[in-house]
Amino acid sequence: MSQIVIEVGKQGIGATFQLSPRTERILGSRMGGCPRVSSVFISFDTRNWDFDQIPGPMWAQIVMLLTGLDEQRIRDFGGFKFVNPVDKEIFFESLAA
Repeated sequence: MSQIVIEVGKQGIGATFQLSPRTERILGSRMGGCPRVSSVFISFDTRNWDFDQIPGPMWAQIVMLLTGLDEQRIRDFGGFKFVNPVDKEIFFESLAA
């Protein structure tokens, strides 16, 4: 199965997370018209934050918010990765939720 891909946009004191168009299509075809959150914004207290400061469990929680899937269903997809949509740099990747 295809891994869930989350695109990340860093913005000042936070970041916006959304499903990649391909992941959106795959989920739409497998789950029908189930409503999902279109994006999630996480803010931090400082402009000098980095992705390394995001605790591991928070990445999985963002995926669950965006997809509506539980941990087992995310594992069934082969896990997830967070990428920069411009250069495809991977910020975080997990084969399990």
